[in-house]
Amino acid sequence: MVRDVVTTYLTADGHTFETATNGREGLEKFYKGKFDLVITDRAMPDMNGVQLAGLIKQIAPKVPVIMLTGFGDMIKATGEMPPNVNYLVSKPVTLTKFREALAKVTVE
Repeated sequence: MVRDVVTTYLTADGHTFETATNGREGLEKFYKGKFDLVITDRAMPDMNGVQLAGLIKQIAPKVPVIMLTGFGDMIKATGEMPPNVNYLVSKPVTLTKFREALAKVTVE
């Protein structure tokens, strides 16, 4: 469901993107393509978002990673940002929060 919401946001704002059903598929697509940004959920089958972010940064250290999570507010409050993640977005994901995240990582 979150993937569908993010897809709607990206489409509405005119972005070109690919989706994956799990972390492993996302990593395979990353290997085969050229991407300016990775957006991942924290909890995914086969490979979680923290693992995926770490592998992405090994391959392409400058590619920003945005992580979506239901625990975003709690993580931000403790100051324990997941390693290799440039920006954290709390669920439920709103268009405003999503655009803020995209703006933040594309400016850095």
